[in-house]
Formats: sequence, C-alpha cells, structure tokens
Amino acid sequence: MDIDTLEAVRIGGLTQWIRVRGTVASNPVLLLMQQGPGLPIINETRVYERLLGLEKDFTVVYWDQRGTGLSSPSLRTGSSTFDLSEARMVEDTVSMLELLHDRFGGKTFVAGFSFGATFAAQAAVRRPDLVAALVATGMDIDLPFAEMHTYDFVLDTARKRGNRRAIRQLDRIGRPPHLDAKRFATQARWAANFGGVTAGATFGTVLRALVGSLLRSPDYSIADVVRTVRGVTFSQTALLPELAGTDLVRTIPRLEVPIVMAQGRLDQVAPAEPAQRFYDNLTAASKRLVWFEKSAHTPQYDEPAKFRDLLMTVRGEAAIDG
Repeated sequence: MDIDTLEAVRIGGLTQWIRVRGTVASNPVLLLMQQGPGLPIINETRVYERLLGLEKDFTVVYWDQRGTGLSSPSLRTGSSTFDLSEARMVEDTVSMLELLHDRFGGKTFVAGFSFGATFAAQAAVRRPDLVAALVATGMDIDLPFAEMHTYDFVLDTARKRGNRRAIRQLDRIGRPPHLDAKRFATQARWAANFGGVTAGATFGTVLRALVGSLLRSPDYSIADVVRTVRGVTFSQTALLPELAGTDLVRTIPRLEVPIVMAQGRLDQVAPAEPAQRFYDNLTAASKRLVWFEKSAHTPQYDEPAKFRDLLMTVRGEAAIDG
C-alpha cells in the first residue's frame, strides 16, 4: 500500500481522525461515511480492503466522524462539553469535503451508509461543487415511516416464530418513536436477529465483528475501544431526538450532483418504500436506484462484488462526464 496514513485533522473545533489509503496518488478520492448513529469505520479498513479492494482504484478516506471511534469524547474529560447535533454533523461533512479538495484537488466521491448517506446528501445540497458523485447505501430517508416499519416487522416476526422474549421486550418499549438509546437498541437488536440488518447475521454476530475489528485494529488502543463503545450510546442519545423527524422527500427535493442509491431488498431498517418515493420525487444531476436482491441494510457486506462493481461504474461515468 503506497499510501497508508492515520491522521488527525481539525474540523469544527474538534480533532477528528481519518485513515487515508491507496496505491496511486492520482486516483480520485473516495470518502466513506459510516452508518449509525455512532458507529466507527477506521476499524473496518482491513474488511473493506478484503471485500471491496477499493484502494486499487481510489484514494480511500475512512473517517471516524464526530462522536465515533477515535473521534469519540475523551474518557478523561467526558462528553459534557462535546458539541454533537445533526447540523454539526452536516457542517463537519462540508468541512471534510473542503479539506479533501484543498489537499487532493478535484471533487470527492462519497459513499455514505445509513445516516452517513443522509448527512452526505445534506452536505451535497450545500456544496455540490465539492462532490463528484454520491453513492447512498441504505440511506435513512423517512425515519417516522422506517421506525414504524421496523417495529411492525420485528413484532410480526417474533409472533410468527413464537419468540416470547422478543415479544416481551418489544411490548415493553412500545411503538415508536424510540428517542433514547436503550429502546432504539432493543428494536435494532431484534431487527438484526431477524435478518433485517445484515443478511445471514444476528445482532451477536454483528456485535462480535465490531468488537473484534476494534481489538485487531492497530489504530485503536484498549482505551480507544472503550471510548468507541461509549461513543455509540453517546451519539445515539444526542442525535436520535433530532433525527426522529427526518424526511428527505420533503427536505431534499433537488440534488445538483449525480446520486446512485444502493438499496437492499431485505432491508428492514431503511425500507424500500421511502427509498422508491425519494427516488421518484428527486430532481438530480443524474440518478439511479440499484436494488441488491440478496442484501439487507448492508449491501457492501452482503453482496460485496456487486457493490464494488457499482462504485467502479460510478467512477467511470464521472470520468466520461468530466
């Protein structure tokens, strides 16, 4: 790997961390924005390289966003003075795009996952001049609809399977909105266990993979791992009340950059109906909705070869248009 650096960057008055990886300095830049809220991505570099091999064709920037991973609140100072809001996340994204433009020149390709895609789209509205194309994977579009869909899915599945524990826990948290981390996590746990997050994986599988990737990563100390885990709850506690009203069909009717939406057909977290509705109502420089028939919320893991091919197609189309 010719380019492989872990770097601290100052964004929005906060030190945040990126890992930059690639094989050819002249390759276009691809910024990866992780799902969540609250999940890191620098720990995923080895997994992404193995599954997708993006570093061969892009200069890939893995970014632990504000409140996540290496950019989580300090264990010593805590989160009392830590600024975390939806507006701040979008502003940080714009600042990151400016930083990458100043450093590498040209526009940046952005691949956002879940709320990473939501924040990326909001940043692209503000600064389309900085974005070559947006690949929005499992984008959170209409959260009130999605939360009700997920709750109905997990409760119906639990009843069909006779899973009394799931029914009991879901009855206890009640119907959405779920504005606190505990209730949000309960619903997410059963959505994962019932195949609605990652195809063929349970919540335990996903959690073990996350913790294992953190512990194996050379970039995270044990203290960093603890900060990362705490950061998930902190981010959800801070952001969920704000994000509960998310409705991109209403707030983003137009996008002046090319957008490709990667949507898992089995996704029970960011379901198909809002994705289709957003796509149908969106005016964009160009747009495409690509269905991943064997995927849930994570096509990059469920169908990595198809996902890589999609990114390469986007790269090629931008080169032709440019």
